[in-house]
Amino acid sequence: MTSSPLSGSALSRNKKSPPPPPLRAIFSDIDGTLVHYAKDFERHGVKLLSSNEQTLTAIVEGPNGDIRKCHLLPSSTMGPACVSERTIELVNDLRSQGVLFSVVTAARKSTMLARWELLPECDAILCEAGSRIWVDGRPDTEFAQRFVDVCGPIERGVEGADVRVEPLWQFYRELEEAVPGLGMDSRSYYGMFRVGTKGDAAIEAALQAKIETSLPSGVSWATNLGKYDFYPSTAGKGNAVNYLQNKFGIAKSETACLFDDDNDLPMAEQCGIQMLPGLTSESVKVAAATQPSWEIATTVGQGVFAIEECLEKLLERAKADKKLEQQDNIETLLREVSRQHEELTDVEALLRELGETTLNDGSRITKDKVTN
Repeated sequence: MTSSPLSGSALSRNKKSPPPPPLRAIFSDIDGTLVHYAKDFERHGVKLLSSNEQTLTAIVEGPNGDIRKCHLLPSSTMGPACVSERTIELVNDLRSQGVLFSVVTAARKSTMLARWELLPECDAILCEAGSRIWVDGRPDTEFAQRFVDVCGPIERGVEGADVRVEPLWQFYRELEEAVPGLGMDSRSYYGMFRVGTKGDAAIEAALQAKIETSLPSGVSWATNLGKYDFYPSTAGKGNAVNYLQNKFGIAKSETACLFDDDNDLPMAEQCGIQMLPGLTSESVKVAAATQPSWEIATTVGQGVFAIEECLEKLLERAKADKKLEQQDNIETLLREVSRQHEELTDVEALLRELGETTLNDGSRITKDKVTN
């Protein structure tokens, strides 16, 4: 990996430069970051040796012959994806070091629920561009109140896009009517919808023109896995991460982001550490080229091997943080012992100076003892 705040002298404790802020939380994208598709990683020398959609298991082989057992995650649009058992183990190790781990995805609720048990255990799960949040396995509806006027109340559940009246869904219907051939997808979405141009340049141009002239106030968009996602401007991955940072009491500088695509950029900007196991979109490649502190995995594009490299680096950082914390605790204890020793020395000196005196209660104090 390239040089970053995670490596080199930054981990060395010295009086001239203070240690970096502790790593307290990680926010990770899912598709292309935590889990990976054969069509992508096979272009980088990784082979899918076997895949069983009944048992939801797979085996992949790296360019150097390394073998990884994987869970196979379902997807309603992309097909099954691989998350290695080693990835899950590394996330568990990070959480055992006291680091919070959360996933942030644009996937719809139904996909997220189908994947839940196959992913690493998480402290928070965010889907639909951050408009749906679970913390410790329970729905968190507070964040959704910020954009209820744009996409509707989360308690309403998912209805057809043709009957929802809020601006987000009005724009859905406008696009459907104004851009023939556009692939429209609102199924199981509450806080966003997705469209695809099917690689057609004319459809792409018509979509861009409609966005330029008619995008409602309060609605934003980003590209993700070759599609366009539309969502409330007060939602999105960056705003959702900021909400959880405040909820958990964690600073930006104490947060790491794992990501690969255009819709992840606001989330990356909200974190103090940026790590990329993949470079999926052109916008991310451009951003990474102008951000020397961002870490691109040496195994970039190699799927499970790239995310493992990033997680191992973060685990190294977390262990170093823990060691520094232990050293601080020892130093604090030694300072307290020294302070108490100094106080005792002062008392002994006072007793020697006084020799013997009588207290108000009749007790006599000497440098050797106190008597009644």
